[in-house]
Order: sequence, then C-alpha cells, then structure tokens
Amino acid sequence: MYCKKCKDPGSLTIRKEHVYCLNCFMTNINHKFRACIGKNKILSSSEKVLVCLTGGQSSTVLLDLINNGLLQDNHKKLRISPVFLHLTGFGEKEMDHKVAELVINQCNSYKFSVYIVNINKFYFQKSNTLPDVNSLSETTTDCELKTKLQNVLSKMTPTSSNDIETKIKHDTFRRVAKECQCNFIFTAETTTTLAVNLLSNLAIGRGSQVEHDIGFLDNRDEIKILRPMKDITEEELHHYIQIKNLTHLSNVKIKENSLQSVIKNFVWDLQENFPATVSTVCKTADKIGTIEKTNITCLVCKSCLALKNEKLTAIEATNFSRTVSNFQPGQYLNNEPIKSSAECDTSMFPFINKYFCYCCSKNYLESGHQNLNLFKDISLS
Repeated sequence: MYCKKCKDPGSLTIRKEHVYCLNCFMTNINHKFRACIGKNKILSSSEKVLVCLTGGQSSTVLLDLINNGLLQDNHKKLRISPVFLHLTGFGEKEMDHKVAELVINQCNSYKFSVYIVNINKFYFQKSNTLPDVNSLSETTTDCELKTKLQNVLSKMTPTSSNDIETKIKHDTFRRVAKECQCNFIFTAETTTTLAVNLLSNLAIGRGSQVEHDIGFLDNRDEIKILRPMKDITEEELHHYIQIKNLTHLSNVKIKENSLQSVIKNFVWDLQENFPATVSTVCKTADKIGTIEKTNITCLVCKSCLALKNEKLTAIEATNFSRTVSNFQPGQYLNNEPIKSSAECDTSMFPFINKYFCYCCSKNYLESGHQNLNLFKDISLS
C-alpha cells in the first residue's frame, strides 16, 4: 500500500481506503485546519481569539495545531493572538483539578498561558474578575454554588441537562471573551462531534438552529464562535495524538440515557462499518436552508423565533401528537382542530415565541422556572 499523496510506502489508513505516510498525513491535517480558517475569511490579521480547551483529544490537537501555525514563516503563519481558557466546575473536584493541571502543563509546553475559570463562580456569581493565569485556585468549588448547579440539572431530564450545560458553557465563553476583549472564540468540535450534534438538534427541536450550531460560524451574538476543526474526524485525531505522542485527559461527558448519548453511540457504530457516515451527515447539514429571519430572537440561544404562519415546526408536531394521543379508542382525526403554535398550551411551553424558542422554553419549564442566569434580565410576565 502506497501513500495517496507522495506514493511512498504508506503507514496508516483513514476511512479504510485512504493510505498515507506519516509526513503526508500530518501535512493534510494541518492543511484542513488552516484551510477551514482561511476559506471563510472572517479573521483579520492579528485578531485576538479566545481558545477554549478541555484537555480532551480534540482540544489537545487544536492547541498543537495553533502552535504549529504560529511557528510558520511569514507567508504561512497563523495570524491570530490566542488567549486560552479552561472551564472547571462541572465534575468532581479531584478530576477537575487533575484536568486543569494537565491543561496548564500542555500550555506551558508551548510557552502559552491559560485562564482556569470555575464556571460556578464566574457564571453564577456573575463575577467579572478573571483569575491569574495558570492558577489552579479556581478548581476549588464553593459547595453552595456547586450544589445549586447540580440540584437544578438533577431535576431535568438527561437530554435537557446536556443541552442547557452547553448553553451555560457558551454563555460563559462569551462573557470571558468580552473580559479578554476577544471578538472570536475557537472551539474544538470535530466533524464527528458535529454530525452527532446535528442529529441531536433535530431530535430535541433545534432543527432551525443547525446553521449556527453545526456550521463553521455561529454569529448569533456579537462574540462569534468558530469551529476550525470541523473538517477533521475523530479517527484522524486518534492518529495525530499517537504520532505526536500527546497526552490528553477529558472531564467532559455526555450524560447517559439521553438522546445525545444514544445518537452518539449510533453514529460512532455506524461510522465503524460505513466510514462515509459522518461526512455524509455533515454534507447534508450544509444543504439545510435557513429559516426566514425575524427581528425577535430567543433570549437564551439568540436564535430567531418561529414565524406565526410556520406549520412545520417542533411545536406543531408536539401539538399534533398531544391531540392524537388524547383520542379515545376508535376516534379518528377527521376535522379535529390542531392548535397552532400561537395557541399552544403555555403550561407546556412557557413564553414560547415571546422570549424563548421551542427547546429553551422546554428547558425553562424543566428547570422549575429557576433563573440559572440563562434567563437573566427577563421580565417574565
């Protein structure tokens, strides 16, 4: 077997068909990363970017790719000014500390500094003071704050809990970015992760938000989130980590018994036997059209709210299912009226299309109408 690029003897195979030598493989991964940033032409020269690290596999590769880009000569140099961030507070204190220590060591090896920010302190206390760089003090969590987060999430279904955790993280990313005067954020989602996110979005009622949640650019806020690793798969990350002998350790996990975990297992199992699965799913996402823009946006996820005349929405499907499930044996739909989204039961979807989109309204209901800071500055009446 020979390398598809240079025709020298190949040493690894991607997707069971593409053979590479080590040099061509590494060149290809770096090219995918740089091309994803370059072809979108969003970043200006020397742009300050907040890079979010988790200590996991994709985060570790992102850090190495950024370092490689900054070390290139003038023509190929990655022209950004990175600021690194790692969030703690979602897991056990011991694991939080271990992962944060690893992230600091990773950054130190490249002569970078990183902010270790406890999400309970920075987010729930609305603190605007960033800790000192490379400080592990933020891994010590205030028990009262940690209990608040855990209590709220424990009352929700695993699916909603996963979704609201993501929104809390993104909101924290943006707040830290503002403090660091960054207009852009880098996150480390791979094409495999985005394929799972796409199917999860459709399942939980965020289908209209696919463009922002799955694409390279999420511009729903003035602080824009970019995904420069969206063309790299988990399989390629695994080879990259092994070739460069990089150490990684992640504390980020999808809650079990949730739609997200089921979909993740489904996609990963399918990808094992049908290697084109992930690329096909993501290419399908690129073809999904955007909804008509409105001036009213969800105050949590910043997505445009549904128009009143839309009929193919998650809430229309929910109202239809609720009507049919209430039928008596032998009863048929016939001319039975189905409530529109404007007439939906507000006990099921509080403040929908007024303050929240379908999914955020459902999350608000499951959270027990608690503030969570996601619903801050909203006069709910």
